[in-house]
Amino acid sequence: MLNLPHDYKENWFDFIDYTPHKGQELLHNAPDSARFIVGCCGRRWGKSHSAAREAEVYLTQPGKVIWVVSPNYNTSEKIFRIVYEDMVIKKGYKPTQFSAKEQILKFEWDGGMSMLCGKSAEIPSTLIGEGCDLVIIDEAAKINNLKKIWEMYLRPTLSDKKGKAIFISTPDGFSYFHELYLKGQTKNKYWYSFNAPSWINQFSFPLGEND
Repeated sequence: MLNLPHDYKENWFDFIDYTPHKGQELLHNAPDSARFIVGCCGRRWGKSHSAAREAEVYLTQPGKVIWVVSPNYNTSEKIFRIVYEDMVIKKGYKPTQFSAKEQILKFEWDGGMSMLCGKSAEIPSTLIGEGCDLVIIDEAAKINNLKKIWEMYLRPTLSDKKGKAIFISTPDGFSYFHELYLKGQTKNKYWYSFNAPSWINQFSFPLGEND
């Protein structure tokens, strides 16, 4: 598991000119012991941007594998695009391999190659492969058979490296995503969950709850 000093993440955020709002800080400042993070957030909250920045913290380290798993490739493309724009367009890092169609982005660092891949939960066979350091499950509540996708395909990919998973989604009833959220509310130190409404994003809702 990646255990970097907190100031590394803060320095990266400063470098890319990213200022998280108070809700996003609940994700970025999760307890160090938490391997499985569940964020239940409103629309226009900034889920894709915050998850992308978590991916970047890993991708800038050597020898890391990051997956973004979404209900379909159109959804995973949002986070993939943000990472690409931050690292390649804005900051000029030269990828070793890049494919927008296949959603693959690789960088060769001193110490090893790191890779970001977009994945679709509609094709479970693509969720079998190398061990991952970070798996982001975007719009998790919208994934069909989330329980099976998590337990059979994604959870095993995190075993070897003691990797981390981030489930982030708008709520969708009392689903398996809701069960995972409740798990994060227990005293299990490996699970952490939070909820935050749309209006906590002061960039989209400057008047807050009254906007």
